[in-house]
Amino acid sequence: MLLIDKLGRRILTVPGQWLCAGILLIIGVWANAPAILVLVLFLAFSYFNAGYTTMTQVYPAEVFPGHLRGIGMGFAAAFSRIGAALGTFALPWAISNIGMGPSMVVAAAVALLGAVLSQWLAPETKGRTLAEISSNFSH
Repeated sequence: MLLIDKLGRRILTVPGQWLCAGILLIIGVWANAPAILVLVLFLAFSYFNAGYTTMTQVYPAEVFPGHLRGIGMGFAAAFSRIGAALGTFALPWAISNIGMGPSMVVAAAVALLGAVLSQWLAPETKGRTLAEISSNFSH
């Protein structure tokens, strides 16, 4: 929590999404990459992914206005779970049917979409009260 308050939510969310999209794209397009490099890339992906997905418990509670906060948190949590479930079942199917490279490129495209949306829409909430953040939605 101290790191979140010190660095800010946006810096802990958006860059990690770009990195994960890039890592998945490298894995997807470099078909003959050495196995140890693929392992290192997947470990890096897991590290950065764990960092920014943790923010789904903090960030939505701050960016939704008070009267929508519960719905917003539920929406964020639900889509997080839906994405996890889809990935769990769709990834093995995709690898079996279209191959590892194309599957990772599709995963990179999904991650890229998330990074673009976050870059565009995610405000920085560091150092602001919930009332200040919510005031942006009252106009």
